[in-house]
Amino acid sequence: MTARDRFRGGLPRLALPRHSLRARLMLWNMAILALLMGVLGLVTRTLVRSLMIASVDRELLRRTQWLATLPPPPPGMAMPHGPPPPAPGPGGRPWERERGPAREGGKAAPFAGQWPFRVLDRQGRVLFPLEETQPYDQAAFHEAMQGQIFLSTIVQEDTPLRVISRRFPERGPTQGVWQEVYPLTEVHRALSGLGRALLALVPLALLFAAMGGALLTQRVLQPVRRMAQAAGRIGAEDLSRRLPVSGKDEFAELGATFNDMLQRLEAAFHAQARLVEQQRRFTADASHELRTPLAVIKANTSLCLEGCPTPEEYRQSLIDIDRAAGSMTRLVMDLLLLARSDAGRLAQDRIPLPIGEVLQHAIASVPRHGGAAVRLHLPEVPPCVVGNEDELVRLFTNLLENALHYTPADGQVTLTAAREGDAVHIAVADTGPGIPAEHLPHLGERFYRVDASRSRAEGGFGLGLSICKSIAAAHGGRLSFESTLGHGTTVHVWLPGAGPE
Repeated sequence: MTARDRFRGGLPRLALPRHSLRARLMLWNMAILALLMGVLGLVTRTLVRSLMIASVDRELLRRTQWLATLPPPPPGMAMPHGPPPPAPGPGGRPWERERGPAREGGKAAPFAGQWPFRVLDRQGRVLFPLEETQPYDQAAFHEAMQGQIFLSTIVQEDTPLRVISRRFPERGPTQGVWQEVYPLTEVHRALSGLGRALLALVPLALLFAAMGGALLTQRVLQPVRRMAQAAGRIGAEDLSRRLPVSGKDEFAELGATFNDMLQRLEAAFHAQARLVEQQRRFTADASHELRTPLAVIKANTSLCLEGCPTPEEYRQSLIDIDRAAGSMTRLVMDLLLLARSDAGRLAQDRIPLPIGEVLQHAIASVPRHGGAAVRLHLPEVPPCVVGNEDELVRLFTNLLENALHYTPADGQVTLTAAREGDAVHIAVADTGPGIPAEHLPHLGERFYRVDASRSRAEGGFGLGLSICKSIAAAHGGRLSFESTLGHGTTVHVWLPGAGPE
C-alpha cells in the first residue's frame, strides 16, 4: 500500500492500515492513556481509601477519648467485671459506679451497634461482653499494653473491621485494654462504586481519545500527505518539482531536507546526462578520427596485395601506412592520457620545479622549421611550481604547438611567468587570427574544433586543449582563454606555487 493510499480520505477513520504511522500513533496514544488512567485510578482509590480510613480513625479516637480522662483507681481496687460507664455522674467517682457497659433500655450504647466494644484485663481475657472469649485483635492488645493507641484492620464474619486498642487508665497501674471497632462495610462499598465508575470511564475515555487522536493525527500528518502526493508526481525526467514546505516544525525540516536532496539529485542527473552525451560524442569522434587512418591503411594494403605495384608505388604505400599508424598511435596515446585523467591518476609524483626550466624544455621540444619566433619572459627570480615535470612539459608543449601552428611566420609567440599570491601565472600569447567569442566557452572540450580556423585538414584531433585542461586541473590549477579576432589568442595558466612568495 502506498503512502497516498494510506492518507486518502476525508474524515478520520478508526479502520486504519495495520502498519500505518497514523495507526501506530493512535495505538500508542490509547495505550499511554489507558496506562495513565489505570495509574490515576489506583492512586485515586488509594487516596480515597486513606481519607475514609483516616475519617474512621478520627471517629474511633473521639469515641475512646474519654478513657484518657479517667483517674487512676485507688490502691488495691480493680475492675474484674467491666469498665466504668463513659462519663461519671455529678460528684461521683467513676471507679465506684456500676460495673459494666453503659446501657440504654437494657441495650448497649448506640455507638456499639452490631459490634460492641470489648474490655480486656491485663492477661488479655475478655471482661465484657461476657459471652465473648477472644479480643478483636490479639496483636493489637499487646501493642496497647505498651502504652500505644493502636489502630488495625481485621476481618470477622466476612466483615472488615477497623479496631482501636487503648489501655485504661492511661495513668497509674494498667487495668486493661479497651477495643472498639468500626465496620468498614460502607467504606468498601464506596470504594467498589468508585472502582466501577472508573472502569466505566476508561472505555469512554479511550473512545474519545481514539476519535481525538484520529483528528489530531489527520491534522498533524497533513503535511506528510501533501509531501507524499508531491513526491509521487516527481519522476526522473522532471526533478525540478519541489515539495511544499510551510511552518518551522519537524515536517518542514524534513521537507526542506528532501528538497535539498532533490536539488542534488537534479544536479547529479544533469551531470550524468552531460557525461553520457560527452561519452557518446567522444565515442563517435574517436571512431571518426580512427576511421581515416584505418581507411588509409586498408586502401594501401589492398593496393599492394591486389595489384603489382612498382617499387616506388610499394614504397609510397608503406609511407602512407606508417603515417596513418603514427596518427593512430598519437590518438591512442592522447586517449590513454585522458583516461588516466578521468581515473585521477595524473600528477602522481609532484615535486618543486622552476617554471623557467619547464618552459625551456617545452620550447626545445617543439620543432619550428623557420616559423614564428618564440619569446620567453621570466622575472629576475623565476618562481617555482609543484608538479610532475613530464606532464607540465606536455601541457606547455601542447599550448606552444597550438600557438605556433596558427601564428604566421612573421608573427611571434610570447611566454611569460610571474608569481601571483600562492599561484604562478603563465601566459602563452600568439599573434594569430584569433578565435570568435562564441567558441571560447567550448575550448578544452574533447574533439572540439573551431571550424573557422581549426580544420581537421590542418592536423590535430581536437584533444590538445582537453589534455592541457586535464593536466592543469590534476595539479590544482586552471586554464582560461582570451582572444581578439585579427590580433591573436592568449591562454592563461595558473598553477600552485612552491615556497615563499
